[in-house]
Amino acid sequence: MNAAALVLPEFTLLLIGVLLRRFAWRSPGFWVDLERLVYFVLFPALLFRTTLSADLAAAGSGGAVLAALGALSAGALLGAVVRWLPGVDRMTAASGWQTAFRFNTFIALALVDGLGVPALALMGVLLGVTVPLVNVLAVTALARSAPGGAPGGRGLGVLAAVARNPLIIATVAGLGGNLLGLALPSPVDATLSRLAAAAVPLGLLAVGAALRVAGLPRGQRLMAAYLGAVKLVAVPAVALGLTALLGVEGDQRFVVLALAAVPPATAAYVLAARMQGNGAFVAAQVSATTTASLLTLPLWLALTG
Repeated sequence: MNAAALVLPEFTLLLIGVLLRRFAWRSPGFWVDLERLVYFVLFPALLFRTTLSADLAAAGSGGAVLAALGALSAGALLGAVVRWLPGVDRMTAASGWQTAFRFNTFIALALVDGLGVPALALMGVLLGVTVPLVNVLAVTALARSAPGGAPGGRGLGVLAAVARNPLIIATVAGLGGNLLGLALPSPVDATLSRLAAAAVPLGLLAVGAALRVAGLPRGQRLMAAYLGAVKLVAVPAVALGLTALLGVEGDQRFVVLALAAVPPATAAYVLAARMQGNGAFVAAQVSATTTASLLTLPLWLALTG
């Protein structure tokens, strides 16, 4: 598999998204609505249909789940070092920390979209396990770093938000239907198939439109470089090592490494901004890391062959 050729269409769509945002549809509301469509409708349709029809015996892998969890946990632990870097305030550290382990779901799904149903089903399982974890970690850190600490009931609020996550709901519903032996009527399956086909290209356009180019203050550049190295180098390295140790091979190794090696989610900026964190830093960091992943991602994926 030519990894560079594999990721080139994905990054081309990101670039098209950047250009469309700059020269055609400049209204922020349009892109917000598009991302909501992808997040709440198109990707859930893709995940539900995939997990419902998948051969779970072939797709599922305890080793793959453990490798993914281990890699993201390593990113969280290594990223926590930023709290002790000179000149970094507590809220900026909490805001940036999430970029060391959060992952861009849209890009991860796009990378495995052409590998067949088992690979997509495994990605759905991994998302169902890891999305709650990274959301709880990110929200908890930002809440504790806010003035006055975490408000009462924040823990329940985090759990409620995770339980309402459309990607998790779609994956759990699909897995449940699969275990019960349910099958969709042909017209319904055809409709979901058309929705799912639009998920990847529109999702990547939305990611590209969300990227921002902004300079960082001198005092934050060391933090940005360190977090970028953790996300793009350390996390996939741990994932690769764990898949080898646990005997995860073939497409399953590719799926795990795709999840680990993609840049951080643009939703990290939204979370930081909504929780009064340093949104400007996170926006610049996500954009810089996404750009750098154009070089690192093909190299990591080439190691799965």
